[in-house]
Amino acid sequence: MTDLLTIAGLRTVFRTHGGEIAAVDGVDLSVPRGRTLGIVGESGCGKSVLSLSVMRLVAHPGRVATGSVTLDGRDLLKLSNADMRDVRGSQVAMIFQEPMTSLNPVHTVGFQITEAMRAHDTHASKAELKNRAIEALKRVRIPAPERRFDEYPHQLSGGMRQRVMIAMALACSPKLLIADEPTTALDVTVQAQILDLLRDLQQETGMSIILITHDLGVVAEMADDVAVMYAGRVVERGAAGAVFADPMHPYTLGLLGSVPRLDEERETLLAIEGSVPPPFALPKGCRFHPRCPFAVDACKSEQPPLRMLADGHQAACIRAPVEAFVA
Repeated sequence: MTDLLTIAGLRTVFRTHGGEIAAVDGVDLSVPRGRTLGIVGESGCGKSVLSLSVMRLVAHPGRVATGSVTLDGRDLLKLSNADMRDVRGSQVAMIFQEPMTSLNPVHTVGFQITEAMRAHDTHASKAELKNRAIEALKRVRIPAPERRFDEYPHQLSGGMRQRVMIAMALACSPKLLIADEPTTALDVTVQAQILDLLRDLQQETGMSIILITHDLGVVAEMADDVAVMYAGRVVERGAAGAVFADPMHPYTLGLLGSVPRLDEERETLLAIEGSVPPPFALPKGCRFHPRCPFAVDACKSEQPPLRMLADGHQAACIRAPVEAFVA
């Protein structure tokens, strides 16, 4: 199985009065063709900045300092701005976190979808673009698509706005879809519908998906592979089944322990003490050690690299694997 996307040594920094700080710090990831990579972690771990780096949408004063993002053999970081605009939408597309703020409130849904199509097909007629946009709305199962085409975002429910975002992202049949918290603020029923839709569209088109979320249930349902991020770095990655069944990093263990399960009786859920450190105040050594119940003195001085601990399963912990993690 070949990789569609390869991220190597990616480091994204932001300039501050105190110097540059890294929101993404040396990330290595890959996404095989037709598969889904789930990226999980608490807020502030660098997940969204990673996705914006891939799309080359990091706003000033941020910038990608080092690394490569290779899509189908081309390093996106080396493309001109014009070439990158051609790549966005046609080869890689993104669903942003909040559709109400991502959609333009003063333009109709149809105008915004056809605008995305027009950017990559300047010769299509207005009528042809409208027909294609209506087909895109049908594809994401929006009822009465001909009527919705002329409606504004505020006239749609949250679930329908999210479907419009998906229709826009898939309008030009990209090879890679980046979904940044695609089910945030949606009720459970609509969330399930959106996930089913993404899964069906992936099977239909063969596209790859990067699914960014803090919801481990969504990842367990959707992802083939999982990368766990903490403080700008990947601390564990592997096949989804392996990571969920046998977590090898204390942070992953803590995330899984904080999720209620129907097959276990617990009076209280586990909690990870403290919070993710800000990029300007990272601890020395392992960045998780101040919150880690298994930390030893060596954790305070050594920054552990990702190590292969099982077939395709990596973790950045000097103590992994240890029996205590599975207690």
